Parts: sequence; C-alpha cells; structure tokens
Amino acid sequence: MSLSGNIKRLRLEKNLTQEQLATKLGVSAQAVSKWETSETYPDGALLVPLANELEVSLDELFGNDAVSMADISGKIVKLIHNTEAKERFNVARDIGWQIERGLFNCRMEIEKRYDPDEIKNEKNASYILDDNGFTIVSNGKEPFFSVFPQPAEGYGRFLNDKDDLQKIFAALSHSDTMNALLYLYHKAENYVFESAVLERDCEIANGQINTVIDDLLTLRLIWKQELTINGESRVLYYSRPSHKIIALFIMAREIGYKGAYSLQSHIRNTPFMKE
Repeated sequence: MSLSGNIKRLRLEKNLTQEQLATKLGVSAQAVSKWETSETYPDGALLVPLANELEVSLDELFGNDAVSMADISGKIVKLIHNTEAKERFNVARDIGWQIERGLFNCRMEIEKRYDPDEIKNEKNASYILDDNGFTIVSNGKEPFFSVFPQPAEGYGRFLNDKDDLQKIFAALSHSDTMNALLYLYHKAENYVFESAVLERDCEIANGQINTVIDDLLTLRLIWKQELTINGESRVLYYSRPSHKIIALFIMAREIGYKGAYSLQSHIRNTPFMKE
C-alpha cells in the first residue's frame, strides 16, 4: 500500500478524524486530506511525528516489509529499556504473543493489527506444534510464553538423567514435602531453621521429617550446614526458594488446562524421541 493509503488506514484504525490528526501535528486538515489522496506528501520533518502519532515505525508508515534481525533486536532492547521497570515483564510477554502470531502467519492469515487486551483474555491460550519444535502460551491466568526449538538429536537428550527427574517428581508427590515447600516459599531467602522447627510448624507426620529434608535437598530448595555451637553439634538449614519450581508449577497447570485454545496448530509428524 502507498504512503497515502497507509496514512488513511492507520488514522482510521486509531479513530482519528483528519482534523484531529492535523491538530496533533500542527498542520491544516486540508494538508492531511492531500496526503491521503497523494496530492502532496508530508514534509520530511513531519514524518517521525506522524509515525509517532499513528504509533507505527517509519517502515510500516511507508509500507516497507523488509526487516532484519539486527533491526528487530535493537528495537526490542530500546522498547524494554524505555519502559518503566514494573511494566517490563508485561511488555516482554506481549512481545512473546506477537512471536506466536508471527508463527501463525506462516500458516494462515490473521489480523495484523495488535490488540493489547487480547492476551489478557483467557480464551487466547495457544500452542504451535510441528516438526521444527513447539510453543506454549498460557491461558492468561499465569501469562507466559515459551518456545522450544527442535534439537537436531531430538528431545530425548533431556531425559538422559531420567533417574534424577524421577527423584524430583517423587519428592513433589509427598504431601508433607509440598507443605514444607509452600511454607518456605512464604519465607525470605536464606531463612535459617532447624529440622525440628520445620517439623513443628508444618505439622509433619511422625518419622517423616528426614524424608522431607531429603526431598527439599533433592529439589535444591535448602542447603545444609553443620556447626558446633557451645561445644554441641547443630545442623542448620538455609532456604533457597527457586523460581524454577514456580515455573514448573505454572507449566503443570497447562497439562490440566480444560479450556478452548483460540489459536492452535498441530501438524507434527516427527517423534519427540529419536531412536
């Protein structure tokens, strides 16, 4: 589409009249009208303000679809850097959603313009699964975006240490361990305690505290230190609540997700594990 057509389209998408856009740019409504009919073109000094008012890049304003990884990377860095700290993770999540939309554009035509509210809607859970890898976009309650490119040797290499993986899931299956884990996640990092305190506060069943401690060590949520205090041997534990466990819990909810996926593409033919 031409510059004139893009100006008109973008103005209408923002629900701006020619007069309103003209006022924002300090020009006449007649000037905007002439831009949109290709009678004249905006002065060079107005191009950046015009793009800013229409909330697009100069490339999009001119209909230039050619982009490079370096350009995109630089713009993403600047966008996040110029965003308030408390909003940066939300912006990063929004970018992830646009990656998902971009991947879908390779399969079907979807609305190009982006509605910032769309990822907040629970129905917009999404995934893409094919021979090149897969993505997982959460259902909105715990918004996240993950992408898993297909390894050349398949995903089986992640199960090379399956015994260790089994120990992790076995530890999480114990109710006393889960109660202790949740207890520690309510404490500040490096919270110091003795096993007897954990046993008492979490109401751990008789004889199970050693199992719970072993489980927490397996999950690397605590570390142990043996000390001698006043000539007596003492064992202290320091909590190390990990964000990785939180990520595991969030991902686990997706396994049990029963809602509808609004965007999905499932065309994988390659086995996940290679022989």
